[in-house]
Amino acid sequence: MTPPPVTAPEAPPLEDAPVRRLAPVQPRTMVEQAAEAVVAAAARGAFLPGDRLVEAEIARDLGISRVPVREALRLLESQGIVVSTPYKGMRLMQVTNRAVAEMTRVRAALESLALREIVAAGAGEARIAPARRAAALHEIALSGGDPAAIVAADIAVHGELCRISGNSVLHGIWSGLARQLAVVLGLAQGERSAPAIAGEYRRLLDALADGDAAAAQAALDAHLAWHERFDFEGAIAERRARRG
Repeated sequence: MTPPPVTAPEAPPLEDAPVRRLAPVQPRTMVEQAAEAVVAAAARGAFLPGDRLVEAEIARDLGISRVPVREALRLLESQGIVVSTPYKGMRLMQVTNRAVAEMTRVRAALESLALREIVAAGAGEARIAPARRAAALHEIALSGGDPAAIVAADIAVHGELCRISGNSVLHGIWSGLARQLAVVLGLAQGERSAPAIAGEYRRLLDALADGDAAAAQAALDAHLAWHERFDFEGAIAERRARRG
């Protein structure tokens, strides 16, 4: 007797099959955390511009293997924070007064556009609420005294302004400058009074809430003007002298 033919099990209908278009979101990787730790150390002055970044020493201090540190340094190199030189290894980016002036002109142009787009979009206080929260967190960070936390909170305020502009291209370009900016801002921590900085943010956000583009621009200009007056090269030399 001939056995009945073997048939494959019927496939489930296409609409019932699970379709995964995106990979599940993973927690921050060790590489990203190592990169953030290096930037935070630079903001605190543990690394100064031009300092050599030794992979083995960073791995030891962080309590992790050298592999994620190596990848973190490569990531930072792609973002302009770390520079690799033949026979000299990895070094923190150089900071000069001219380079800071160039960076400031670029970020000022981006943030000025963000302000105009926020005002044009309307919605007043409701729209700028995330920036208000970021500014409040910045005030808390100022009272804490940790330079890395202050720098991160400062950058977060400006990042929120670019984000709520609704222009994703603008926000993406600004975000590409953020870590370089962290190294720069870390050099000037303690040089400006906390109440003055908080007041600048309040004036800027109040102007945006009122839909006053001219007043918002004036507040931004005043907030960024200190970059032109501050001697970043002198600050680096002074810190090196103190370090011995």
